[in-house]
Formats: sequence, C-alpha cells, structure tokens
Amino acid sequence: MVIFISVLARLQYAYSKTYRLHYTGIAHIVEILDICHDFGINNVSAYVWSTENWGRPTDEVRALMIGIEKLDPRLADELDSRQVRILHSGSREGVSESVLNVIDDAVNLTKTHNHRILNLAFNYGGRAEIVEGVRKVVTQQPQPEEITETTFARCLYTAELPDLDLVIRAGGEQRLSNYFLWQSAYAQLYFTEAFWSTLSQQDIKGAIDYYNERLSR
Repeated sequence: MVIFISVLARLQYAYSKTYRLHYTGIAHIVEILDICHDFGINNVSAYVWSTENWGRPTDEVRALMIGIEKLDPRLADELDSRQVRILHSGSREGVSESVLNVIDDAVNLTKTHNHRILNLAFNYGGRAEIVEGVRKVVTQQPQPEEITETTFARCLYTAELPDLDLVIRAGGEQRLSNYFLWQSAYAQLYFTEAFWSTLSQQDIKGAIDYYNERLSR
C-alpha cells in the first residue's frame, strides 16, 4: 500500500512557538514511519510545504525555513540509520539555496535505500506539478499518439513512485487542497480530526481499516 499524509495544519504562532512545533512535527515523522512499517506500509508521502504556504506571515515562513535548515539534517541522519530513502516532490523555484542544500543532502545521503521510502512534498502544488509536467512533455516534441497517461506520469515529480492507494487528511479538513491530484485519482480518502502532531497508531489503523473495508465492498 502507498499512502499520503498531510503534515502541516494552519499555523498562527509567534516565532519560537512555530519553531518548536516544527521540531515536534519533524520528530513525529520518524514515529509515523515506524507505525506504517509495522503495518507493512513502506511507501509514505508527507505534505510538508505547499506552493501556497509562501503567502503565510513572513515571521512564520522564516521560522519554518530556519527549522528545516537546522532540524531536517537530524531527520536525514535518523532515517538513513533506519534505511529509509528520502525523496523530494516539488518545485525548486523560489526556495533558498541553503534549504535546497539540506533537501539535496538528505536525498543523496539515503539514495541507496529502496525498501522504505519517505517522499517529502515540499514547495509542492498539484496544479503546478501538472503544468510543469505538460511543459516537459512539450519540450520532448512527441507525436500526439505518443502521449499517454504512462508517458505523462513520467514527467511528474513522482515519476519514481506508484500512484497513491490511501490519502490521510489530518486536522479536520475534508478536501484535497491541491494535494497529489494526478496520483490520488483512485485513492481512498480518509479524514481525521486528529492533527499531525497527535496522529497515533490508532489513527493509522483506523485509516487502514477504512481502506480495507472500502476495497471489500
């Protein structure tokens, strides 16, 4: 099973509180991956930062970017020790060089691991991804009959990954919010009131039970 989990909820905190919340969120990723692994799920995508999030208050954006620069290398080291491969889905445009270096270092550090995967959707937007995919197709100058769903999917950020089976939306929202629009075409959608920072084994089990129930119908 391939699942996707929304990580960030709406934040309206002062700098220090935002930083602490990000630290908690990053640490929780490891715990959630272990829970998923125990259930036999080794391919997880997490929505960390959307293209629309740049419109949040300046102090909040700055705090989260500093959090990524300081804390995400620790996450990479931890996941590398657990043989988890980190992938990045998203645009590089508008992201500072220092943040890109952190992301690239994490991807390169863990690139030899294949059994377990964490795909981080950072600076990601579903519509933007599709538009960028169209641009890639156009540059290849294919014949119209050569353009298929398969060839187009290879031009998306997630070209290395299978489509999603299950989308878990945390925080009480009941919408896709521009999340993996192409990849979730046939995914089961599960909505929970639990926020990312409190998402538990019971919540994950509830989502899996829901998925299995829907498939059995």
